Amino acid sequence: MRWIRCGLAMLCCGVIGTAQASFPERTLRMVVPFAAGSGLDKLARATGERLSRELGQPVVIDNVSGAGGNVGFDAVLKAPKDGYTLLMATTGIMVINPHLYKRQKRTPLTDLVVISPVQTATNVLAVRPELPINNLSQFIAYAKANPGKLSYGSSGIGSSSHLGAVLLSQMAGIELSHIPYRGSSAAASDFLGGRLDFMMDGAAQYVNLASSGKVRVLGTTSKKRFDTLPGWTPLAESGLPGFDVSIWSAVMAPEGVPASTLKVLRQAMAKVVSDPDFRTAVAPDTPFPMSTANFEAFLQTENAKWEKLIRDSGVTADGL
Repeated sequence: MRWIRCGLAMLCCGVIGTAQASFPERTLRMVVPFAAGSGLDKLARATGERLSRELGQPVVIDNVSGAGGNVGFDAVLKAPKDGYTLLMATTGIMVINPHLYKRQKRTPLTDLVVISPVQTATNVLAVRPELPINNLSQFIAYAKANPGKLSYGSSGIGSSSHLGAVLLSQMAGIELSHIPYRGSSAAASDFLGGRLDFMMDGAAQYVNLASSGKVRVLGTTSKKRFDTLPGWTPLAESGLPGFDVSIWSAVMAPEGVPASTLKVLRQAMAKVVSDPDFRTAVAPDTPFPMSTANFEAFLQTENAKWEKLIRDSGVTADGL
Protein backbone atom coordinates (compact mmCIF):
# COMPACT_ATOMS: atom_id res chain seq x y z
CA MET A 1 0.00 0.00 0.00
CA ARG A 2 2.87 2.36 0.89
CA TRP A 3 4.51 1.64 -2.49
CA ILE A 4 1.24 2.28 -4.31
CA ARG A 5 0.81 5.66 -2.59
CA CYS A 6 4.36 6.69 -3.49
CA GLY A 7 3.85 5.50 -7.05
CA LEU A 8 0.65 7.49 -7.39
CA ALA A 9 2.34 10.58 -5.96
CA MET A 10 5.19 10.25 -8.45
CA LEU A 11 2.69 9.75 -11.27
CA CYS A 12 0.72 12.84 -10.26
CA CYS A 13 3.88 14.93 -10.05
CA GLY A 14 4.83 13.73 -13.50
CA VAL A 15 1.45 14.68 -14.94
CA ILE A 16 1.52 18.13 -13.32
CA GLY A 17 5.06 18.76 -14.48
CA THR A 18 4.15 17.77 -18.03
CA ALA A 19 1.11 20.07 -17.99
CA GLN A 20 3.15 23.03 -16.81
CA ALA A 21 5.96 22.34 -19.26
CA SER A 22 3.51 22.25 -22.18
CA PHE A 23 2.17 25.78 -21.69
CA PRO A 24 0.52 27.10 -23.77
CA GLU A 25 -1.93 24.47 -24.95
CA ARG A 26 -4.65 26.79 -26.25
CA THR A 27 -5.46 30.34 -27.37
CA LEU A 28 -4.21 33.27 -25.29
CA ARG A 29 -6.21 36.46 -24.73
CA MET A 30 -4.50 39.86 -24.69
CA VAL A 31 -6.75 42.54 -23.22
CA VAL A 32 -6.33 46.00 -24.73
CA PRO A 33 -7.97 48.55 -22.41
CA PHE A 34 -8.74 50.98 -25.23
CA ALA A 35 -10.85 50.91 -28.37
CA ALA A 36 -10.01 49.08 -31.58
CA GLY A 37 -8.01 51.26 -33.95
CA SER A 38 -6.22 53.13 -31.16
CA GLY A 39 -2.45 53.34 -31.09
CA LEU A 40 -2.30 50.80 -28.27
CA ASP A 41 -4.58 48.45 -30.21
CA LYS A 42 -2.25 48.55 -33.20
CA LEU A 43 0.74 47.90 -30.97
CA ALA A 44 -1.03 44.98 -29.28
CA ARG A 45 -1.87 43.40 -32.63
CA ALA A 46 1.73 43.71 -33.82
CA THR A 47 2.90 42.21 -30.52
CA GLY A 48 0.26 39.48 -30.44
CA GLU A 49 1.04 38.34 -33.97
CA ARG A 50 4.70 37.84 -33.14
CA LEU A 51 4.02 36.36 -29.69
CA SER A 52 1.71 33.83 -31.36
CA ARG A 53 4.54 32.71 -33.63
CA GLU A 54 6.87 32.27 -30.67
CA LEU A 55 4.36 30.32 -28.56
CA GLY A 56 2.75 28.28 -31.33
CA GLN A 57 -0.76 29.31 -30.23
CA PRO A 58 -3.15 32.08 -31.35
CA VAL A 59 -3.15 35.34 -29.39
CA VAL A 60 -6.57 37.00 -29.59
CA ILE A 61 -6.86 40.76 -29.00
CA ASP A 62 -9.80 41.70 -26.77
CA ASN A 63 -10.65 45.43 -26.62
CA VAL A 64 -12.17 46.22 -23.21
CA SER A 65 -12.26 50.01 -22.97
CA GLY A 66 -13.56 52.50 -20.42
CA ALA A 67 -12.55 54.67 -17.44
CA GLY A 68 -9.11 55.49 -18.81
CA GLY A 69 -8.19 51.82 -19.08
CA ASN A 70 -9.48 50.76 -15.66
CA VAL A 71 -12.25 48.56 -17.10
CA GLY A 72 -9.73 46.46 -19.01
CA PHE A 73 -7.46 46.30 -15.97
CA ASP A 74 -10.35 45.02 -13.84
CA ALA A 75 -11.24 42.40 -16.46
CA VAL A 76 -7.74 40.94 -16.33
CA LEU A 77 -7.79 40.75 -12.53
CA LYS A 78 -11.03 38.74 -12.69
CA ALA A 79 -9.56 36.21 -15.14
CA PRO A 80 -7.98 32.90 -14.05
CA LYS A 81 -4.36 33.27 -12.94
CA ASP A 82 -3.09 30.76 -15.49
CA GLY A 83 -1.17 32.92 -17.97
CA TYR A 84 -3.80 32.71 -20.70
CA THR A 85 -5.07 36.25 -20.05
CA LEU A 86 -2.60 39.10 -20.48
CA LEU A 87 -2.91 42.89 -20.34
CA MET A 88 -1.32 45.38 -22.69
CA ALA A 89 -0.72 47.99 -20.00
CA THR A 90 0.22 51.64 -20.33
CA THR A 91 1.83 54.41 -18.33
CA GLY A 92 -1.66 55.58 -17.42
CA ILE A 93 -2.92 52.26 -16.12
CA MET A 94 0.19 51.42 -14.15
CA VAL A 95 1.31 54.68 -12.54
CA ILE A 96 -1.19 57.47 -13.27
CA ASN A 97 -4.71 56.08 -12.72
CA PRO A 98 -4.08 54.87 -9.16
CA HIS A 99 -3.47 58.49 -8.14
CA LEU A 100 -5.97 60.07 -10.52
CA TYR A 101 -8.94 57.94 -9.42
CA LYS A 102 -8.44 58.42 -5.71
CA ARG A 103 -11.78 56.93 -4.64
CA GLN A 104 -11.25 53.73 -6.58
CA LYS A 105 -8.64 51.65 -4.84
CA ARG A 106 -6.60 49.92 -7.53
CA THR A 107 -3.04 48.74 -7.01
CA PRO A 108 -1.60 47.65 -10.37
CA LEU A 109 1.97 47.54 -9.09
CA THR A 110 1.03 44.70 -6.73
CA ASP A 111 -1.96 43.19 -8.57
CA LEU A 112 -0.03 42.66 -11.80
CA VAL A 113 3.26 40.97 -12.61
CA VAL A 114 5.65 41.99 -15.39
CA ILE A 115 5.92 39.83 -18.47
CA SER A 116 7.84 42.35 -20.56
CA PRO A 117 8.07 46.05 -21.37
CA VAL A 118 7.17 46.43 -25.03
CA GLN A 119 7.56 49.92 -26.42
CA THR A 120 8.50 53.45 -25.47
CA ALA A 121 7.28 56.58 -27.20
CA THR A 122 7.24 60.33 -26.81
CA ASN A 123 4.80 63.15 -27.22
CA VAL A 124 5.73 66.38 -28.95
CA LEU A 125 5.01 69.99 -28.14
CA ALA A 126 3.43 71.31 -31.34
CA VAL A 127 2.00 74.79 -31.99
CA ARG A 128 -0.09 76.42 -34.70
CA PRO A 129 2.31 77.76 -37.35
CA GLU A 130 0.48 81.11 -37.31
CA LEU A 131 1.75 81.83 -33.79
CA PRO A 132 5.00 83.83 -33.42
CA ILE A 133 6.58 80.89 -31.61
CA ASN A 134 9.54 79.00 -33.06
CA ASN A 135 11.13 77.42 -30.00
CA LEU A 136 10.50 76.61 -26.34
CA SER A 137 11.91 79.90 -25.06
CA GLN A 138 9.51 81.87 -27.24
CA PHE A 139 6.63 79.61 -26.15
CA ILE A 140 7.33 80.33 -22.48
CA ALA A 141 7.79 84.05 -23.11
CA TYR A 142 4.51 84.23 -25.05
CA ALA A 143 2.65 82.35 -22.30
CA LYS A 144 4.01 84.68 -19.62
CA ALA A 145 2.99 87.72 -21.62
CA ASN A 146 -0.48 86.25 -22.24
CA PRO A 147 -1.49 84.33 -19.06
CA GLY A 148 -4.10 81.66 -19.80
CA LYS A 149 -4.39 82.59 -23.47
CA LEU A 150 -2.59 79.59 -24.96
CA SER A 151 -5.17 76.80 -25.24
CA TYR A 152 -4.53 73.12 -25.70
CA GLY A 153 -6.58 69.98 -26.06
CA SER A 154 -6.06 66.54 -24.59
CA SER A 155 -7.52 63.06 -24.92
CA GLY A 156 -9.01 63.49 -21.45
CA ILE A 157 -8.25 64.50 -17.88
CA GLY A 158 -5.19 62.70 -16.61
CA SER A 159 -3.95 61.66 -20.06
CA SER A 160 -0.29 62.17 -20.96
CA SER A 161 -1.33 65.01 -23.27
CA HIS A 162 -2.95 66.72 -20.27
CA LEU A 163 -0.42 65.96 -17.54
CA GLY A 164 2.50 66.78 -19.82
CA ALA A 165 1.16 70.30 -20.20
CA VAL A 166 0.52 70.49 -16.45
CA LEU A 167 4.16 69.61 -15.84
CA LEU A 168 5.24 72.19 -18.42
CA SER A 169 3.18 74.90 -16.73
CA GLN A 170 4.62 74.00 -13.31
CA MET A 171 8.24 73.92 -14.41
CA ALA A 172 8.04 77.03 -16.60
CA GLY A 173 5.80 79.04 -14.26
CA ILE A 174 3.14 79.72 -16.88
CA GLU A 175 -0.65 79.53 -17.09
CA LEU A 176 -2.22 77.44 -19.87
CA SER A 177 -5.85 76.78 -20.80
CA HIS A 178 -6.87 73.09 -20.91
CA ILE A 179 -9.79 71.75 -22.96
CA PRO A 180 -10.34 67.99 -22.44
CA TYR A 181 -11.80 65.89 -25.27
CA ARG A 182 -13.10 62.36 -25.55
CA GLY A 183 -10.09 60.98 -27.36
CA SER A 184 -7.03 62.49 -29.01
CA SER A 185 -8.41 62.45 -32.56
CA ALA A 186 -11.11 65.03 -31.74
CA ALA A 187 -8.56 67.28 -30.03
CA ALA A 188 -6.10 66.94 -32.91
CA SER A 189 -8.85 67.81 -35.39
CA ASP A 190 -9.63 71.06 -33.56
CA PHE A 191 -5.93 71.83 -33.28
CA LEU A 192 -5.43 71.42 -37.03
CA GLY A 193 -8.55 73.49 -37.60
CA GLY A 194 -7.01 76.41 -35.68
CA ARG A 195 -9.35 76.18 -32.69
CA LEU A 196 -6.53 75.22 -30.31
CA ASP A 197 -3.09 76.82 -29.99
CA PHE A 198 -0.96 73.81 -29.17
CA MET A 199 -0.94 70.11 -28.37
CA MET A 200 1.23 67.71 -26.45
CA ASP A 201 0.40 64.59 -28.40
CA GLY A 202 1.94 61.42 -29.78
CA ALA A 203 4.93 62.11 -32.01
CA ALA A 204 4.07 59.57 -34.70
CA GLN A 205 1.10 61.48 -36.10
CA TYR A 206 3.00 64.78 -36.27
CA VAL A 207 5.94 63.74 -38.44
CA ASN A 208 4.12 64.32 -41.73
CA LEU A 209 2.16 67.30 -40.40
CA ALA A 210 5.37 69.07 -39.41
CA SER A 211 7.11 68.34 -42.71
CA SER A 212 4.14 69.79 -44.62
CA GLY A 213 4.12 72.94 -42.47
CA LYS A 214 0.69 72.31 -40.94
CA VAL A 215 2.15 72.39 -37.42
CA ARG A 216 5.40 73.54 -35.85
CA VAL A 217 7.07 71.06 -33.50
CA LEU A 218 9.10 72.69 -30.72
CA GLY A 219 10.50 69.50 -29.20
CA THR A 220 9.80 66.09 -27.70
CA THR A 221 8.60 65.45 -24.17
CA SER A 222 10.82 62.47 -23.42
CA LYS A 223 14.35 63.14 -22.19
CA LYS A 224 15.41 60.21 -24.38
CA ARG A 225 16.30 61.08 -27.97
CA PHE A 226 14.59 59.10 -30.72
CA ASP A 227 16.73 58.39 -33.79
CA THR A 228 13.51 57.55 -35.63
CA LEU A 229 12.30 61.17 -35.38
CA PRO A 230 13.50 64.03 -37.62
CA GLY A 231 16.05 65.67 -35.35
CA TRP A 232 13.57 66.94 -32.77
CA THR A 233 15.22 67.96 -29.51
CA PRO A 234 13.89 66.96 -26.08
CA LEU A 235 12.43 69.87 -24.12
CA ALA A 236 14.82 68.82 -21.34
CA GLU A 237 17.69 69.94 -23.58
CA SER A 238 16.16 73.23 -24.71
CA GLY A 239 15.27 75.05 -21.52
CA LEU A 240 13.53 72.65 -19.11
CA PRO A 241 16.20 70.43 -17.52
CA GLY A 242 14.67 67.28 -16.05
CA PHE A 243 11.45 67.50 -18.07
CA ASP A 244 10.41 63.95 -18.96
CA VAL A 245 7.04 62.67 -20.09
CA SER A 246 7.73 59.27 -21.59
CA ILE A 247 4.96 57.04 -22.87
CA TRP A 248 5.47 53.31 -22.56
CA SER A 249 3.58 50.05 -22.64
CA ALA A 250 4.14 46.59 -21.22
CA VAL A 251 2.61 43.14 -21.28
CA MET A 252 1.46 42.23 -17.79
CA ALA A 253 -0.29 39.27 -16.18
CA PRO A 254 -2.36 39.02 -13.00
CA GLU A 255 -0.38 38.24 -9.88
CA GLY A 256 -0.50 34.51 -9.10
CA VAL A 257 0.47 33.07 -12.48
CA PRO A 258 2.78 30.03 -11.98
CA ALA A 259 6.50 30.79 -12.19
CA SER A 260 7.04 28.21 -14.95
CA THR A 261 4.37 29.90 -17.08
CA LEU A 262 5.87 33.35 -16.48
CA LYS A 263 9.23 32.02 -17.65
CA VAL A 264 7.76 30.79 -20.94
CA LEU A 265 5.97 34.09 -21.56
CA ARG A 266 8.99 36.20 -20.69
CA GLN A 267 11.30 34.22 -22.94
CA ALA A 268 8.86 34.52 -25.83
CA MET A 269 8.38 38.27 -25.34
CA ALA A 270 12.15 38.82 -25.15
CA LYS A 271 12.39 37.41 -28.67
CA VAL A 272 9.50 39.56 -29.87
CA VAL A 273 10.95 42.84 -28.57
CA SER A 274 14.47 42.12 -29.83
CA ASP A 275 13.31 41.22 -33.36
CA PRO A 276 14.41 43.88 -35.91
CA ASP A 277 11.10 43.34 -37.70
CA PHE A 278 9.26 44.47 -34.58
CA ARG A 279 11.29 47.69 -34.47
CA THR A 280 10.13 48.43 -38.01
CA ALA A 281 6.53 47.64 -37.09
CA VAL A 282 6.38 50.13 -34.18
CA ALA A 283 8.42 52.98 -35.73
CA PRO A 284 8.82 55.88 -35.04
CA ASP A 285 8.35 54.57 -31.50
CA THR A 286 10.97 52.10 -30.32
CA PRO A 287 10.99 48.70 -28.60
CA PHE A 288 11.70 48.80 -24.89
CA PRO A 289 14.05 45.91 -24.05
CA MET A 290 14.68 45.76 -20.31
CA SER A 291 15.08 43.00 -17.74
CA THR A 292 12.18 42.24 -15.44
CA ALA A 293 14.06 43.50 -12.38
CA ASN A 294 15.09 46.75 -14.06
CA PHE A 295 11.57 47.39 -15.33
CA GLU A 296 10.11 46.79 -11.86
CA ALA A 297 12.53 49.41 -10.49
CA PHE A 298 11.59 51.74 -13.35
CA LEU A 299 7.90 51.35 -12.44
CA GLN A 300 8.60 52.47 -8.88
CA THR A 301 10.41 55.59 -10.12
CA GLU A 302 7.63 56.43 -12.58
CA ASN A 303 4.97 55.86 -9.92
CA ALA A 304 6.65 58.30 -7.53
CA LYS A 305 7.02 60.93 -10.28
CA TRP A 306 3.37 60.85 -11.37
CA GLU A 307 2.05 60.61 -7.83
CA LYS A 308 3.87 63.84 -6.93
CA LEU A 309 2.71 65.71 -10.04
CA ILE A 310 -0.94 64.71 -9.57
CA ARG A 311 -0.85 65.51 -5.85
CA ASP A 312 0.80 68.91 -6.35
CA SER A 313 -1.49 69.89 -9.22
CA GLY A 314 -4.71 68.69 -7.60
CA VAL A 315 -5.82 66.93 -10.82
CA THR A 316 -8.45 64.25 -10.22
CA ALA A 317 -10.77 62.06 -12.29
CA ASP A 318 -13.08 61.16 -9.42
CA GLY A 319 -16.70 61.66 -10.35
CA LEU A 320 -16.09 61.43 -14.10
